Amino acid sequence: MVLNPPVRVSTQVHHFDDFAEGAAELLQGRPYSLISSNGWITRGAVERLKKACGSPVRLVSDIPPNPTLKDVVSAPTSPAGDDVVVALGGGSVIDAAKGVVALQALDGDVDALNRHLCDGEDLSFPAVPQDIIAVPTTSGTGSEITKWGTIWGDGGVKYSVKHDDLAPVDAIIDPSLLVSMPADLTISTALDAMSHAMESVWNRRHNAFCDSIAEQAIRRVRELLPLVLAAPDDKVLRGEMHAASMMAAIVMGTTQTALAHSISYPFTAMFGIPHGYACSFSLGELIRYNGGERPDRMIPIARAFDCQVEDLADSVENFLTRFGVGETMQKYVTIEQVEALGDDLITRARAANNVREVDGARARELASAALRSLAACASYDANTRRA
Repeated sequence: MVLNPPVRVSTQVHHFDDFAEGAAELLQGRPYSLISSNGWITRGAVERLKKACGSPVRLVSDIPPNPTLKDVVSAPTSPAGDDVVVALGGGSVIDAAKGVVALQALDGDVDALNRHLCDGEDLSFPAVPQDIIAVPTTSGTGSEITKWGTIWGDGGVKYSVKHDDLAPVDAIIDPSLLVSMPADLTISTALDAMSHAMESVWNRRHNAFCDSIAEQAIRRVRELLPLVLAAPDDKVLRGEMHAASMMAAIVMGTTQTALAHSISYPFTAMFGIPHGYACSFSLGELIRYNGGERPDRMIPIARAFDCQVEDLADSVENFLTRFGVGETMQKYVTIEQVEALGDDLITRARAANNVREVDGARARELASAALRSLAACASYDANTRRA
């Protein structure tokens, strides 16, 4: 059997009880740069790495959520370019590291990187990209095993940096880092993973292998999320949730995302909605929309939710309501604000992967309908609890 698109994962995934000792084992004395966020710097990550691996030759410590091209360009270059880049943080840090490595391999040619991001021009590196060791501290994006990285442009436009050589060579999974996630981040990242898996199923690039992995990823997130929230310090549960996230990343990295993510980007850029909520609030409504034309594509998701296809949209929205997705969305945006958006709501490259045709006006209607449906679910849930 030949799979199209092909499924490729080149990253070696390692499980260590101490990420710093794991990094030392993988580095084997080689020089390294550290790219991270201020939060992990203040938590002592640098000191732990210094103790185990020696001092980094370069430290980039101020990667923000949703990194921009300016963040990538402003990062200091590596002195020799032969060091390994250790990216310690959530998906934003790992994505930014891919941008930094790409720019270094382009010999600092910002115009070439900009053409890649904005115009889709393929990257052609005059220098060999540095190896990346990814140390994820959240479970959701799966950036530690993919060649993709999200970089934001001016005006909240979302771009992707992508190249086979940007996939991390190694990923270190240390559950002690994952227990740091508060409840809202745990929910957001889990929903991001679930969205990745669902998007691979209602995708024009779907294949049977990805369908099977996606089904398992969805089921695992569905079953694990309440358990992790009830026992947030349980490293075994955190590790299992991260495995589900990586399963979702495998299929997302193969098919790419589709309409839910296409809709999500303006919600993050314009209203500041965390990515996991922005890319999951519409899932139930998209099941109705896509299932109306392709009910066969909903079967793997329905199996993961232990329900019939005709009940799937309601089951997914009840799941989202259980974790406060509708209430969270209401804190950031109103239905009136969504209905006032223009017809360019979608990112067309992502929407083109969707199994059913959609334009910006229809996407806006779907987003509004999703918010209304979640509001109704939340109201019913609240009344039921009071009764």
